[in-house]
Amino acid sequence: MNRLTKLGLIALIAVTAVGTGCTKKPKNITPIPGGMSNNGAPTGDLGGRGGPIRDPNAGKFGGLGGPTSTDLANGGGLGNGKSDPSALPSGDPRAGKDEDRETFKSNTVYFAYDKSAIVAAEAGKINPVIEFLKSHPDNNLLIEGHCDERGTEEYNRALGERRALALREKVVGAGISGERVTTISYGEDRPADPGHDDSAWSKNRRGEFILLTPSKGGSLK
Repeated sequence: MNRLTKLGLIALIAVTAVGTGCTKKPKNITPIPGGMSNNGAPTGDLGGRGGPIRDPNAGKFGGLGGPTSTDLANGGGLGNGKSDPSALPSGDPRAGKDEDRETFKSNTVYFAYDKSAIVAAEAGKINPVIEFLKSHPDNNLLIEGHCDERGTEEYNRALGERRALALREKVVGAGISGERVTTISYGEDRPADPGHDDSAWSKNRRGEFILLTPSKGGSLK
């Protein structure tokens, strides 16, 4: 085999190797509606609604869905426990409020895998939250949506928002003013259980109610 033939064969092997590498799909990635499939092709729309969920009032305090995670980050960093209520934008339902994560801790609502529908077994946890808010009109509510680690960051952020919105719909539908209820999705970023099995994942697919009480001064707790 002469030198030119050897070079040609080497080049052919290299091209074949590159082509083969491009067909490999990432592992442990859930195909996501509205995102990209494992082969890079669009997989459809979030929730089958013709595109990612968007509400005309999303990002507006008091509107459906409340502020986005970006709004929260820019409006005082709610969630890190060290924010100053006075730094929040005027009209934000969290302004002048302290964060109470204990009152409704036992009312955390858990969701089925890849679902945002509230199952009957969990629905009863919402009623005490509603009754408390009715009897404490000076308090507001933050609803956090969370997911397990399966799926992409983008999909989990959207799924977490849908879960938070489903809970918000129940609260507002019971007569609580929408201006008092804000939502945020953390996606997979804040697991309740750091494990990587079904037991941990079932605890991480959740919606949490955070009570916002009149501020006693200082930082959010």
